[in-house]
Amino acid sequence: MAIVPAEQLDHYRENVVNRMKTFMEGFTTGQKATVVTVAVGIIVIAAIFMTYSGKPTYAPLFTNLSSSDAASMTTKLTSDHVPFQLADGGSTIMVPANDVASQRLALAQAGLPTQSNVGLSQVNKAGITTSQLAQQTDYLIGLQGELSNTINAIHGVTGSQVNIALPANQTFVLNNTNPTGASVLIDMSPGATLSPEEVQAIVHLVASSVPGLSASDVTVADSNGNLLAGPGVTSALGTEDSATQSYDQAEQAKIEGYLTSVLGPNNADVVVNAQLNFNKQSTTTHTLITAPNGKVNGFCTNTSTNTQKFTGSGTLPGGALGSTVTPTVGSGPSVYTQSSGSSQCEAGTQTQNVVTSPGQPVNQSVAVLINSKALPSGVSLTALKTGVVNAAHIVAARGDTISFAAMPFSTTAASAAAKQAAAAAAASKKAALMNDIKMAAVALVILVVLFLLWRSARKARRASMESGMDLNGLLGYPEVPGSLMGEPTGQLQTVGGELGGPAVDMNKFIDNQPDEVAATIRTWMRENKGANA
Repeated sequence: MAIVPAEQLDHYRENVVNRMKTFMEGFTTGQKATVVTVAVGIIVIAAIFMTYSGKPTYAPLFTNLSSSDAASMTTKLTSDHVPFQLADGGSTIMVPANDVASQRLALAQAGLPTQSNVGLSQVNKAGITTSQLAQQTDYLIGLQGELSNTINAIHGVTGSQVNIALPANQTFVLNNTNPTGASVLIDMSPGATLSPEEVQAIVHLVASSVPGLSASDVTVADSNGNLLAGPGVTSALGTEDSATQSYDQAEQAKIEGYLTSVLGPNNADVVVNAQLNFNKQSTTTHTLITAPNGKVNGFCTNTSTNTQKFTGSGTLPGGALGSTVTPTVGSGPSVYTQSSGSSQCEAGTQTQNVVTSPGQPVNQSVAVLINSKALPSGVSLTALKTGVVNAAHIVAARGDTISFAAMPFSTTAASAAAKQAAAAAAASKKAALMNDIKMAAVALVILVVLFLLWRSARKARRASMESGMDLNGLLGYPEVPGSLMGEPTGQLQTVGGELGGPAVDMNKFIDNQPDEVAATIRTWMRENKGANA
């Protein structure tokens, strides 16, 4: 690496200083003030832009904090030099979005927040000398904390509190651990609501986690005081309404899809109202299995035969039935035989058990209104109605009804909406254009000001050169007498000594002020050219 001599560095520094002085001397006082004002304005605008662009975006670190947890966490963040903001009355702490994950890990390592971490792990902290009542209390608190943490994982839930009610104090209360009920308080994020399915999920989640707790004894309410589930509230009502609404929307979508393919979009209005049966029915049917010829198929499973024989001497006693005469008895031989048989047969039977799932349609009513202006030529209303009946699966036997009508649609609302959309788009485009114009105007003004300043300085420097500045003036010599201007160059070399001027290194002077020397030479050349002409 070459080392630059100190004299050469001083020469370069002196050259730069001289250039800057010469450039600034070409400005007037007003021009200098304008340059300084523009420079300060650019610096201020750049500082404001850097301040706002570098400002971090804050995101929630923890919400629904107690006062003690919030105080501990803010102390920890302050000691770690992490910027934070408080919201929701101090129950929410917000930090830069990029630091949320790392700060949650750091606070968890420090055991914060303490109350939100309450769970069954707290039971392990109990000592061996803890009483059974204290252990039961710690277990109940831990179970409530675990349930609260689990419910908080549901989308839209920002916080929850679970309370499990134990029976009243009894003689053997420690052996009686069956709860009498539970309550859950839900805090939702702004604009979020729980669906009936999510409410039932919370109810069964709590009931399944507590031994002996029935789902009918769980009460769920939100932070606005709305009762979502509990004793006396029909749990299936919300589910049934949701199922009915889903069925109506599905049928409506099928009909609208069919009509859109014929009429085009936004040319039909469809309303479906269905009644569903949510009763669970079970039907058992016993039938005989018959052969192809129609006879019942059967088979015998048990057959038995019994035969009795009797042999003796003499004729068997006999006589008229009902006579009071003593029957005669013969003396010859006699033989008696009796046979009997029995068979147990069964016919082939079939048992069928059919369970009807809830939610089957009982009946439905469909109302269809189409735009008569959009009806294609060659398509009749009758054919279109038949297609709607088939698409909606209208069954007249169960009481389904359909209302089908055609009339011209009003275009006022559509036209107004289109105009509003066009006006909004035009306003947005105009605002963007005006913003671009403002930015371009500011940049143009800055460029024009800089150009005028440069041009003014250049003209001032040129006027100064042309008004009488010569090489001797730049060198610091006194003005050369007019009688010597026509002398040869060799004679001018001694003028400096005769006039008492200092001895100057010409090469060094040219290096220090090349622009001024070049301007002086150009002036001389123009003057010489004019004289020759």
